Amino acid sequence: MLKSRRFWLGVAITLLFLFLFLYRPWGEPLDFAEMGRALGEANYIFLLPGMLIFFVGVFFRSVRWRYLLKPLGSFSSLRLFPLIVIGFLVNNILPARLGIVARAYILGEREGISKMATGGTMVVEQLFDGVTLLFFIAVIALFGVSIGGLMQNAIYIAAGLFLGALALCFIFACSPRLARRMVSLVVHLLPQRWRGKTEGWLTRLIEGLEIMRSPGKLLIVFALSTLVWLCEACVFYVVAFTFDLGQPFYVFMLATALANLAWALIMTQGGLGSFDVACQETLMLFIPAGVIAAAYADLVAAYVIVLHALILLPMIALGFIFLWFENLSLAKIVSGERRAVAGHDPKEGKG
Repeated sequence: MLKSRRFWLGVAITLLFLFLFLYRPWGEPLDFAEMGRALGEANYIFLLPGMLIFFVGVFFRSVRWRYLLKPLGSFSSLRLFPLIVIGFLVNNILPARLGIVARAYILGEREGISKMATGGTMVVEQLFDGVTLLFFIAVIALFGVSIGGLMQNAIYIAAGLFLGALALCFIFACSPRLARRMVSLVVHLLPQRWRGKTEGWLTRLIEGLEIMRSPGKLLIVFALSTLVWLCEACVFYVVAFTFDLGQPFYVFMLATALANLAWALIMTQGGLGSFDVACQETLMLFIPAGVIAAAYADLVAAYVIVLHALILLPMIALGFIFLWFENLSLAKIVSGERRAVAGHDPKEGKG
């Protein structure tokens, strides 16, 4: 892992965004003494309900994944819950959201189903996460909240990527003939030695999109996605009482949407840096009347540090516990992912 260029690229991007978060070269510079005072005077009793709400959101993720997996088999939400936590662990330690691949690998190993088809269900999951967060932004915009500059451009880019990918997956799911033609076109552009494996991967990946053929089922997926992200917005809101930020709920809905879209677009380890900068800059759009901008920036920075720690650390700890129960290690998962991608996994394609 430490020899991977992707890992070190992720570290470099993380350090860049952490610098932007801590020094805010375009805004009010942080006073580290004041930020430390805010951390020292915070009322941390609110972290407990915040953590409980976060885990409720994770459970809703397991219910949604169970629903997406129905075309491939019947799985218990409680059985899927540890895999989602392990996925969070991998995402929080490694770049490029490899936790998605880890979940497909572990479920494929345990249940003997196609890892690529399982990956297809998680493509749908990730797309609906993005669409739901964009929906939050659209709803908030109806109440006259405006976002400009770089953040607005990032929203447009995210909307184009997520909505375009969602439309493409919907077309592939509803038109098997077109899907086969597209797979054939892609395969013929590749060197001969890669064609057979790639065709199999893409075919099974599209199998995982089967649920997109039903508008009714998609509404259920969207409803579950809304519950997932409302829970996380509640976490943002509850943790704000730790620092008495005094902002209405819709501000934290917006912060939830923008911070997590930034994490999705800039896939650093645990969203470190990208998540923090986006959350920080969102809250700085709503400086309360009579509050000095520099003082509010220090308070917001302290809030973001505690919030992000609450989101990351319990999932890392619980993820390692579940790895122990599953008799797995990070090294084993990473090596298994590489074998599956390289086409050396004999279990791939079952189910």
